Amino acid sequence: MASAEQSPVPLQHRSLCSRVILLARKIHSDVASLLESYVERQGLDRTISLDSVDGVPAAAMEQGGELTVAERLDANLQAYRAFQVLLGEVLEEQRSHLTPLDTDFHASIQSVLLQVVALACQLGELLALLGHGRPAWEAASPEDPGHRSLFEMKLQGLKVLQELAHWTVRSVRDLRQVAKHSQGSGAAHGGQAQKE
Repeated sequence: MASAEQSPVPLQHRSLCSRVILLARKIHSDVASLLESYVERQGLDRTISLDSVDGVPAAAMEQGGELTVAERLDANLQAYRAFQVLLGEVLEEQRSHLTPLDTDFHASIQSVLLQVVALACQLGELLALLGHGRPAWEAASPEDPGHRSLFEMKLQGLKVLQELAHWTVRSVRDLRQVAKHSQGSGAAHGGQAQKE
């Protein structure tokens, strides 16, 4: 009984973690489809080197095991906030320069963009729920696409979508860790409540 009475916050953590994981998986699935369409429409090869493309958050987890829950969530939140800006640029470049008449394709990009916005909001909620507050959004100033060639725009869009797909996989892993941690701390609180 005591553990049931004390558990609303850990339950909220787990519920929100589950929702974020589901949304990350949905984005991953949608981005996989979008990548196929993107490569086909831009006439690119998926194996093309994107090393020359800068400014896209990489999902590599060098110190993944050493991160605290807050650091893990914050890294995800900052990445998705960056992807909001980057996807907005990709969408604008498609509309203005690359596929101006392909409204269905634009709608697919817009759909992923809206899901990324929702995911960033949920990650902010989770940080607040865990008592870490919501980090201020330091929006990166969008790069001026005026100096990019059409080919560079195509490569930038491909890199954005590929890294977003990688981030969704990392997010699922990270959120499982957060849920596990919250479950552990919930059990610890339950033990304390029973002792008292």
